[in-house]
Amino acid sequence: MRIMSNIYDNRIKSTNLYVETTFGEYLQYAKDLIKNNDLQRKRVKTSQTVYSLLKEDLLNGCVIPPLVLAIMSDSTLKNMKSDKLQDYIKTNREKVLILDGLQRTHTLIAAERDAFEQKKEDFYDYKLRLEVYVNINKFGVLYRMLTLNTGQTPMSPRHQLEMLYSDMLDTEVNGVKLIREVEGTANADKKEFIFKNTIDGFNSYMSRNALPMDREEMLENIKMLEKMSKENISGDIFKSFLEGYIKLFDILCEKAKNCYADQDKLHEYEIKSSPFARKASKAFSTSQALTGYGAAMGIMKDKRIIEDFDSLDKIVKDIKYNYIDDEDGEWFMEFLKRMD
Repeated sequence: MRIMSNIYDNRIKSTNLYVETTFGEYLQYAKDLIKNNDLQRKRVKTSQTVYSLLKEDLLNGCVIPPLVLAIMSDSTLKNMKSDKLQDYIKTNREKVLILDGLQRTHTLIAAERDAFEQKKEDFYDYKLRLEVYVNINKFGVLYRMLTLNTGQTPMSPRHQLEMLYSDMLDTEVNGVKLIREVEGTANADKKEFIFKNTIDGFNSYMSRNALPMDREEMLENIKMLEKMSKENISGDIFKSFLEGYIKLFDILCEKAKNCYADQDKLHEYEIKSSPFARKASKAFSTSQALTGYGAAMGIMKDKRIIEDFDSLDKIVKDIKYNYIDDEDGEWFMEFLKRMD
């Protein structure tokens, strides 16, 4: 492995290394890179496609476009030499993502099996080029993944968000724990949010749309990229998004602590099916609440009503609820009826 050049990407604040390596060196860790995240897009079927032709070309030593890798933020990577970089990737594979070239990597692995059967001993010496983004944060990874894949058939932006932030599962942000949906119903009273709901909300913030996107994925990517290009990438935007919502969630739960939809109230308001929620903590931890918040925050930012998520603090503090005039929690029941 040789580092041929070193260029700093000012947009995503990361160093891009142009690396020359061989099939053999890359295959030492490639098998782990394609499986180190179970949310990555699966292999595209290669029968009768360009990938089956590519496999044959690889066996004959063709030169393919550079594969693009990313090594997540790690200050020890600064000014790393070629031999150290190879060792780092091999021993820290869980920190390496394939930004562009996942299907080519699958094809290269398949070609290795054929090379072994055909006893092509020179296969491992064929040259391969990599671009490696080092010390890159999650926003930078997402931005580059979208720019590299737009125009192809990529994962949806929402799926890529879920993949990038999957390490936040079972962790806490400002006292709120993010849990998997399969673990059972999240207990909002214990400050538990379903991880997927928070991703839905963040996706709505990026797309400025509270509804599920059903357009052509390429157009969806471009729309999100236009919004992302205006963001300051120095911090973790997803974390800022979530922290802002938790402030809103806390005060809504506090103001509505006496509101509860019992069976009599449901009958009175003619809510015949299961209610959207029986109390505020449940109602405001749902995907609908998070996506509504995300889209609204994005639109307010575009219209310059707010500058960032911290601007929400004053608005949140001004939320009022008059217990005397609404002793029975009528506003909450009206809300449930509309959601129903």
